[in-house]
Parts: sequence; C-alpha cells; structure tokens
Amino acid sequence: MSPKRTIGIVLAVGIAYIVIKGVINEPTKPTNSTASTYTASTPVTEHPESTATYNQVNADIGCKSTYSDQKKDDIFNAKYKNHWMTWKGEIALLESDEASLNVDGVGTQDLQVDFADKQAGYDLSKGSQLKVRFLMKTAGGCFLPFSGQDATVVR
Repeated sequence: MSPKRTIGIVLAVGIAYIVIKGVINEPTKPTNSTASTYTASTPVTEHPESTATYNQVNADIGCKSTYSDQKKDDIFNAKYKNHWMTWKGEIALLESDEASLNVDGVGTQDLQVDFADKQAGYDLSKGSQLKVRFLMKTAGGCFLPFSGQDATVVR
C-alpha cells in the first residue's frame, strides 16, 4: 500500500470517528417547542401556581371534556402541565412515597401523586381525607388518574 493511500485511509477513519462520536454525544433536544422538562434540580419557583379545581380540569381535559384529543392536549400543556395544584380527596391507595385520591367522590382514583418526602405517606390512613400540593405531570381521563410529583401534605 502506498503512503498516500495509508494516510488517506487514516484520515477517513479519523473523520468518521469524529462524526460518529459527535452524533452519539449530541445532547437531546425537545421535539416540541412547548415541551418543558422538570428535574429535581429545577427550582420550585420556575413553575406557576394554579387555582384550578379537579372539576375545572376534568371539564377542560378529562372525561367530561367535549374537545378533540388534540385540543385537550394543547389545553393541558398550556394551562396545567408543570403547574402547582392543590387538591383534596379521600385516600384510595397509599404507600409511604405515593398516594391515590378519590377527589370527586365517584369511582376510586382521580389523582395519583408521588411525595417529595418519600416517607410522607407512612403515617397516613386509607379512607381519610388528604389535601396535597403537587406538580401536575400527566393528564387523567375516564380510566386513568391525573398524576403529579413532588407532592406535599397541606395541613
């Protein structure tokens, strides 16, 4: 093999390596310009407070909504996702680190939350009333509950 050919192969392999490494290590970007990512290091103050009740949210985007699925998604992303909410309900399911509440008195689970303090549910009791402040993460509907994270018990 000629020295020029060897240098050409080495350069081609080196360039291919740099390109592949750059593609693999490229940071991921949101696919949607309205997408918002929450991490534990995100300060609480970055998320707006919402005074919307369960009934209001359910009428807008839940089982009682008459809007198209696309419109419900847009409303959820604009008005409720990554907003602090405070709702009250009866504890239907309970673990030390999470709880599910029956907010409307019908059915079983309307809201499932993960507690910020992983032992917050330890001394709570199923069937009792609980008021929680939480960061809304996913929309609920007719079969699945709304869900949130970083929930704290409101006394």
